[in-house]
Amino acid sequence: MSIRLASVTALAAVLTLSACATSEDVVPVPYTVSQAAPVPGAGSIQVTVASTDARTENRARIGAQINGYGMEMAAIRSDTEVTEIVRAAIADELRQRGYAVGEAGSRINASVETFYNDFSVGMFAGKSTGTVAMTVTVAGRSGAEVYSRRIEGSAERSVQLANGGNAATSLSQALSAALATLMDDPAFTTALSK
Repeated sequence: MSIRLASVTALAAVLTLSACATSEDVVPVPYTVSQAAPVPGAGSIQVTVASTDARTENRARIGAQINGYGMEMAAIRSDTEVTEIVRAAIADELRQRGYAVGEAGSRINASVETFYNDFSVGMFAGKSTGTVAMTVTVAGRSGAEVYSRRIEGSAERSVQLANGGNAATSLSQALSAALATLMDDPAFTTALSK
C-alpha cells in the first residue's frame, strides 16, 4: 500500500512540475538603483533618456522555462516593455547621480540588442544566466552624436526552478552590471555636458 501511495505522490509531483513549465509566465523585472554618490555639477546638466528595441531574436519574450531534461517549454515574458525597463533604469541611475532628467538637454538613446535569460540543468541545481547588451549613444544639444558605446552585462545564479521570477532576477542583475559599465565611463559623463 505504501509503494502505491509513493507512486501516486511521485506522479502528482511530476504532473505539477510539468504543468508549471507549460504555462506562460509574465513577470515584472525589478531594477535596484546603485548607491552612487552625486556627481559635482550634475544638477545643472539636463538630459533626455530614450530606448529603442534592436533585438533580432526573442523580441516577444525574455526567456523560456525548461523541464528537467533541459528542453525549452513555455515562454517567460516581461509585464513591461523591455525598452521601458532599460530607459527607466538609465534615468534612475542618472537621477541618483544628480542629473536633471527630463525633456531637454543631451539625448541618450539605448538601443537594446539582447535582453534574455537562459536556464540550464545541473546535477544538484540549475543555472539562470541573464544577458543584457545595448549600444548607448549620446547626442549633444546641437543634435550631433558625441558618444557611442556597446555595453554588455551578464549574471549567473544557481536556481532550483526555471521560472519567471528567477529569470527576472538574473536579468535585473545583468542590467545592473551593464549600467555600472556605462556610468563608470568618463567619456559618457563628459558627453552629457556637451
